[in-house]
This record gives sequence, structure tokens and C-alpha cells, in this order.
Amino acid sequence: MVEETIRSIRETEEEADEIIREAEKKSREILAEAEKRAEKASEEILSRARSEALTTVEQAKTGGERSMADAEAETEKAVLALKESALSREKEAVDLVLSMLV
Repeated sequence: MVEETIRSIRETEEEADEIIREAEKKSREILAEAEKRAEKASEEILSRARSEALTTVEQAKTGGERSMADAEAETEKAVLALKESALSREKEAVDLVLSMLV
């Protein structure tokens, strides 16, 4: 009777040990899968962030180029206006000098 109880206890301990080993194995598998998912999610987030950053850089570049073109056009207008003003004043100066000589 005592031997049977001891055997029963040993069998129960062995079953408990097996359950613990299986639980530890399952735990490692779950952790490995979680790590894979976290790594994949991290890579996706980084990829999206890079893509958004590149898009933002391209938009800024395009905006800067557009601003530069607008500034060039305004500068050309100002230069033409100054040239026209200079030509008319040159004509006025020539007329004034000629009137003084006459």
C-alpha cells in the first residue's frame, strides 16, 4: 500500500514535470513568434516612415524649385522694368543735353 502510494506520487511528479516541460516549450514558441511579429511590424513601420520622409523631401524640393522659378520670374520683371526706366531716362537726359546745346 505504501509502495503503491509512493509509485502514484512518482507518476504524478513525472506527469507534472512533463506538463512543465511542455509549458516551457510552448512558452518559448510563443515568445519566438511574438519576436518575429514584432520585428516584422517594426520593419513595416520603418519602411513607411522612410517612404513618408522621401515623399516629404520630394515635396519640399518641388516647392523650393517652384519658389525659385517664381523668384526668377519676378527678378526678370524687375530687371526689365529697370531697363525700360533707364532707357526713358537716358532719352530724357539726351534731350536735356541737346536742348542745352541749342
